[in-house]
Amino acid sequence: MFPFWLKIRNFLENLLHGARNLRRVSKPQFVHALESYSRGQIYLSLAAAAVILVAGGFLLVQAFSQNGSGPNFGGTLTEGLVGQPQFINPVLAASSSTDSDLSRLVFGQLLRFDETGELGPDLTESLPAVSEDRKTYTVKLKTNLRWQDGKPLTADDVVFTVQTIQLAETESALRANWIRVKIEKIDDLTVAFTLNEVSNSFINNFVLGIIPKHLWSALEGRNFRLSDANLKAVGAGPFAVAEIKKTAEGSIKSITLKANELYYAGRPFLDEIVFKFYNDYDSLLNAYQGREVQSLGLVPFDKTAFTLSQEKAKSYDLNLPQYQAVFFNLARSPTLAEKAVRQALWLATDREEIINGVYNGAVAPTYGPILPESLGYNPKVAASSHTSIEEAAGILNKAGWALDPATNRRSKKGKPLEFNLVVSGNLILNVKAAQIIQAQWSKTGAKVNLIVVGPRELQDEYIRGRSFDAILTSENTGADPDPFPFWHSSQSHDPGLNLTGFSNAESDKLLTEARKIADTNARAASYSRFQEIINDGLPAIFLTRALYLYNVPKTLQNINLTNIISPSDRFTGVNLWYFGK
Repeated sequence: MFPFWLKIRNFLENLLHGARNLRRVSKPQFVHALESYSRGQIYLSLAAAAVILVAGGFLLVQAFSQNGSGPNFGGTLTEGLVGQPQFINPVLAASSSTDSDLSRLVFGQLLRFDETGELGPDLTESLPAVSEDRKTYTVKLKTNLRWQDGKPLTADDVVFTVQTIQLAETESALRANWIRVKIEKIDDLTVAFTLNEVSNSFINNFVLGIIPKHLWSALEGRNFRLSDANLKAVGAGPFAVAEIKKTAEGSIKSITLKANELYYAGRPFLDEIVFKFYNDYDSLLNAYQGREVQSLGLVPFDKTAFTLSQEKAKSYDLNLPQYQAVFFNLARSPTLAEKAVRQALWLATDREEIINGVYNGAVAPTYGPILPESLGYNPKVAASSHTSIEEAAGILNKAGWALDPATNRRSKKGKPLEFNLVVSGNLILNVKAAQIIQAQWSKTGAKVNLIVVGPRELQDEYIRGRSFDAILTSENTGADPDPFPFWHSSQSHDPGLNLTGFSNAESDKLLTEARKIADTNARAASYSRFQEIINDGLPAIFLTRALYLYNVPKTLQNINLTNIISPSDRFTGVNLWYFGK
């Protein structure tokens, strides 16, 4: 619900607009209009005007009687994040949750997801107009948009942003979404995007932060990632970068964002949001419990680990389309490329032990790449899942992996059943989950070596170069369950998101055709069959899905969130947040 003062503002703006229009009516026109009304119509019009005035007065009384006044301007929210910011830049931020959080506040997007997870306009006037052949999307920007340095935001900035993403040397994780899209400026506020083929999920790509051409166009592509503007960012979002504090060693300690006075929806109520950065979640939790920070968000988490007095804090449990899985690098590891090995590991995986032993029951199991309640979810995949060490042993024996009773380790033709499992150590519970998986898989006779790394190292050294045997990580499916970016064979190399290198002709055809199908039933059938192919090939073992837990001060008002598509969407409507009593 919008604050009462916004309702009053809208009422007064509409009243003023009507008065301005009335001034344009000449006296003869006014007299003629009155003469055309009957006595009863005149009385009815007067009565309607009285109702409008009374309603406006009621809004005023209601607004100022609820809390004694309307929402207050002012106040600072201090939030803790894990990791170091590197790119407060929507072109590069997708690879880091820390960068995505900051970019979400500093930059405006063409479209955004609202508090319920529905797609709506942000910098644009409305949702894109779609051509009859469903290949061209036309967007029109709001008038009088301004960058935080006062320069106008126009169609040129939109074109420049997308063309920058399309350049290979930019190394944007978003490139796969835009590489085959033709972009054309129609006028200063209008841009058309034309696809080579129909894509049902393409509209979600417009949830895209726009960067200013006048500040970035002078840079060559190879210098794009090196620019200071990646931290000293200038956007068109509700908050602007005001101060960056560093430690003596050069690490970023905190970043202060101030309210943007030029924001198209009006100055935010909060004066500032200060982000403090920590090396891991244990440090963040200690800072939260020690009142160094007022808010934090976690995915997924044992709720007892960051309990604070409910008199001081409020927790939001937000639905998030994200799953955690172990992904096997089929191209790198000959051992894991063997299906019998993956089948044995699948049979040895006990999700309930992970859920209860690590997450205290706060997450749910998942068995495939499409989550329940999503289009095309196939319940048969979950029903087929079971655990059996005996079956696993039988499969490995048949495949020639002999067990040495003395060491409880298997080998085949002198080659040990051994591989590395990479996991990010930024969240200790990820490590605990990996340790349980290591113990479960060791029961099959496999030796699993854990490699624990930081989030930046995980992304830069392991994911981008695909330099892992197996990796425990999460994937966010987005608003549309389109698995193409994660599982089509064309996406096997960076910046594609097919981490396993999985390739299957039928699967590729299903995913490609599903993007073109307008009939949701037919599209769901394609996804249902796709899940069966994944379940048979086992390029990954899917483990859990979770809520996003967001803790804020209890005095922080007007947060109306239920569903979010990505963790940074918790800041939807942040310009309307305020501190109350």
